[in-house]
Amino acid sequence: MSVKKAISLGVGIGVLFIIVLIIYGVTHTFNQTKREDHLVKGVDLSAYQGDIDWELLADQNIDFAFIKATEGDDYVDTKFKTNWEASQKTALKVGAYHFLNYDTTGKAQAQNFIANVPVSDQNLPPVVDLELYGIYEDNALPKEQVKVILDEFLKELEDHYGVKPIIYTTQRIFKMYIGTDYKDYQIWIVDLDNAWPETLPNGETFTFWQYSHRGMMDGYDGDETFIDMNLYNGTYAEFIEEFF
Repeated sequence: MSVKKAISLGVGIGVLFIIVLIIYGVTHTFNQTKREDHLVKGVDLSAYQGDIDWELLADQNIDFAFIKATEGDDYVDTKFKTNWEASQKTALKVGAYHFLNYDTTGKAQAQNFIANVPVSDQNLPPVVDLELYGIYEDNALPKEQVKVILDEFLKELEDHYGVKPIIYTTQRIFKMYIGTDYKDYQIWIVDLDNAWPETLPNGETFTFWQYSHRGMMDGYDGDETFIDMNLYNGTYAEFIEEFF
């Protein structure tokens, strides 16, 4: 090989190397920005979604998942243990939720949740699902009565897990039972009608927003075709800083 050819080849390799570095830098910067600043999307699910392929589910542009654990003082979701263990092997940030029952004490319900959900600082805080159901849809209990149950449940969980639970509820139930109380608790609000609910009815800011009950994803085979979709009110960097 002549000296001129060797020099030309060296210059060509050098230019190619620089181009590769530029492409890598741009790509790395883009991925870093996406990781830190993209909308933080997640799902919540239960036994209704059937058997779940957690690796497949996690690979569909979601960052977190809340899994139903318990209800009342004795019910445990039939898929909770399997879902919990499998979800821990993914990159998703995971939490568990309890559906609050109005027929038993908050303490008894907390004991049911505590008996089934491990303590871990690697997971999202526990969630209490506050809704109206069954006979209570048309005959809602007075706020004072619900408050006794809810307060007892929240205290037991906070004492056990060392963090304040998140309260999940609808706009209607928020107005009925939360109001200006519970300002120290993060709220996961259900609002299917607005493009982005800037604030809660009491003027506070929500933490999570359930924006759809009719999401469709790959990775589950239950009787329920749809899956609930949610967003965190902030960037991924803020999400990690807030919870981890």
